[in-house]
Amino acid sequence: MDLCSKNRTAPLLAWGLFGFFAVTGLGVFVPLLPPHWLPAGYICTGVMFLSHLVLHLSAVSIDPADLSVRTRSSRAPPPPFDRSKHRHVIENSHCYLCQVDVGAKSKHCSVCNKCVSNFDHHCRWLNNCVGSRNYKLFLHSVVSALLGVFLVLVLSSYVFIEFFLDPSKLRTDKHFLAAVIPSLAAITIVLSLLSSVLLCHLLCFHIYLMWNRLSTFEYIVRQRHRQQGGDRAPSGLLNKEVTSPGTLGYTNPQLELQGGEAGRRKRGSVKFLQRSPSPPHQ
Repeated sequence: MDLCSKNRTAPLLAWGLFGFFAVTGLGVFVPLLPPHWLPAGYICTGVMFLSHLVLHLSAVSIDPADLSVRTRSSRAPPPPFDRSKHRHVIENSHCYLCQVDVGAKSKHCSVCNKCVSNFDHHCRWLNNCVGSRNYKLFLHSVVSALLGVFLVLVLSSYVFIEFFLDPSKLRTDKHFLAAVIPSLAAITIVLSLLSSVLLCHLLCFHIYLMWNRLSTFEYIVRQRHRQQGGDRAPSGLLNKEVTSPGTLGYTNPQLELQGGEAGRRKRGSVKFLQRSPSPPHQ
């Protein structure tokens, strides 16, 4: 599967899961709740899904590009990058594809093909880059999705258990087939558990990054340095290499850290650090 197919598949899968959870939650499981639980079921479930919808669309629709890219007069597509003329896409805070000067933490996304302000990562699920302009919306979208999935998990688990323990507690409408309810609840439980695990992992990872004041891109580059050097390099140097203009500019790690002169210089800096008498700091 090529990159374009992956970029199309992930958002479709995300919207498919959103639609499935919304339909089963609001259309099947909430109507089966006891009468005195119905208002709370509709309100809580509806608010969760509506909140996630607004946050998700906001994170997708906001352009995370650098200010210079968004305000440039020319809207022509960026030219192909010529590695025979330049080592990196961005050098000395100038992007040779966008043909503008950008901020120190702006990176040129190889998928969106534009410089993103305070680049964090390209999110396949949003089919958009995540930077300083939409990072908070991205996190809020993850939190709202996690809460919504957890609520659907609670509803489907309640319906599944009560169907076998005491079906009389469930409201029965003629358009609900008894044999379908436990099967649908079981499928929903499995999907919501898998989604919850993935969302929890993603949220915890970004909490870890915020705690260490790292972006996803900086974390990836730091891990590449550790793998190439066989040891952990001091975070100060790696942060300097990531954030300083002209060192790293293209957000494809395979192009960033491949062999050649740039790779030898990076490995040489790591070996020098290994011989340094001062211990690495966190």
